[in-house]
Amino acid sequence: MPVKIVTHPLIERLDSLAEKVRLPEFHDAAAEQDFWYQHDTQMHNMRVVFLFLSFFIYASLAVLDISVGGEAVAQMLTMRGIGGVIILCCIIAFNQPHRTPDQRETALEFCALASSCTQLILIILAPNEATVHYEFGLGVIMSVSALMLVPRFSTVARVIAVVATAYIATVPWHAADMVETTVSTLFNLLVALAILVGSFERERLARKQAAMSAACAKSNAELQASRHEALAARDEAVAANMAKNQFLASVSHELRTPMNAILGFSGMIRSEIFGPVTTPKYAEYIEHIHSSGLLLQTNIDDLLDLARLEVGKIGWADETFSLKSVLENVVATCRTAASNADVSIRLAQSHHDTIIHADPTRLTQAVINLVTNAIKFSESGQSVIIYTMRSDSGECLIHVVDAGCGMSATDLEKVRRPFAQAHADSYSKGKGGLGLGLAIIAGIVNTLEGRLDLKSEIGIGTTATLVVPAFRITDTLSNVA
Repeated sequence: MPVKIVTHPLIERLDSLAEKVRLPEFHDAAAEQDFWYQHDTQMHNMRVVFLFLSFFIYASLAVLDISVGGEAVAQMLTMRGIGGVIILCCIIAFNQPHRTPDQRETALEFCALASSCTQLILIILAPNEATVHYEFGLGVIMSVSALMLVPRFSTVARVIAVVATAYIATVPWHAADMVETTVSTLFNLLVALAILVGSFERERLARKQAAMSAACAKSNAELQASRHEALAARDEAVAANMAKNQFLASVSHELRTPMNAILGFSGMIRSEIFGPVTTPKYAEYIEHIHSSGLLLQTNIDDLLDLARLEVGKIGWADETFSLKSVLENVVATCRTAASNADVSIRLAQSHHDTIIHADPTRLTQAVINLVTNAIKFSESGQSVIIYTMRSDSGECLIHVVDAGCGMSATDLEKVRRPFAQAHADSYSKGKGGLGLGLAIIAGIVNTLEGRLDLKSEIGIGTTATLVVPAFRITDTLSNVA
């Protein structure tokens, strides 16, 4: 049995606090270098301006030294001059071209140390009544430098540690009034603490933002890569589909020529144009040859139609015609196949004929395919019924109903795809076919801008509904083919 570890709420709070006082880590050295490079690039111009401005203010404060220095004025000016030279050297080093972010940060650190340590020495050298001005100035130097130069937290921490230690160590040399010295010390320590906290939070937020930006960039790169892969896969699929269609069209065309010869000559022999076929077996064989040739020709025509539909090159000629005449033609065409399968086919009479503006040949082909499928999967003695009706929205619904074996919901989706068949044993049961009928119907329906609805239940039968859109229904009959 697994042991459940219970964490004390105090420990959870301490862990949460530790997480807040910890700077987010970089994924690797390259990410850290990139972060500091971006930081240095963004802040460079502002830092240069502030460095020179600070140096000018630092040099101008020599006037204060002269005003309050008294007997120590010479020493104070000398100290300020030495500090100024160091600061100027640091500024020059900072502005050198081709400096790395680490080198620029080191120059800033020495600049801050030089100005702060010079200020500490000036506090010691200044007369007692002027010490408070220089102590206040030390806090101003630290805070303004941290705000305007925006150094790294590690740099701020090191500089404050050195300056605070030196400041506390030199208290005996400038403690003229213990109250004032205590107040100044506390003020400067509070300023140092505020600078540390502010610098820490600023860098923590900057690191989090950089991590989020890096994660977004990585996600975008992955999405772009996935998009390119998907586009490449799509292009390959399109190219493969075009090659397949071209192959089917080419093969079908090459098969059609010899097939026409087979059907033509076998038809002549069946008709006994040049004399009777005296051997009964030969007459039986020629019937098989002719029927097999017709079946093969149908399959070839289906392959050609599928290839044309997929490239949008199927022939289509809109005409105005009677739907009743089309359905009667369908029944007449399919009656022989229905009779051979011992299946009855019936066209339910409608009270009103529907006049449609579309391609009668393609609509006839679609309905024949539906009826042929219904006959194919009906059992001996069953019936196939065709009837029409109008929907409330004005569409014309052509229903083909059978009581055959039916299909499952999964098979209903599968049979719409080319070469797919709902029943794996179609060939073993003598049903035959390439599985192109519904795919061709779907292509014709798309061109018609209608739809094909299929409802089926295993053991009950199937109802196929070809929906002719309302805009193709007209009340007048003209130019009937």
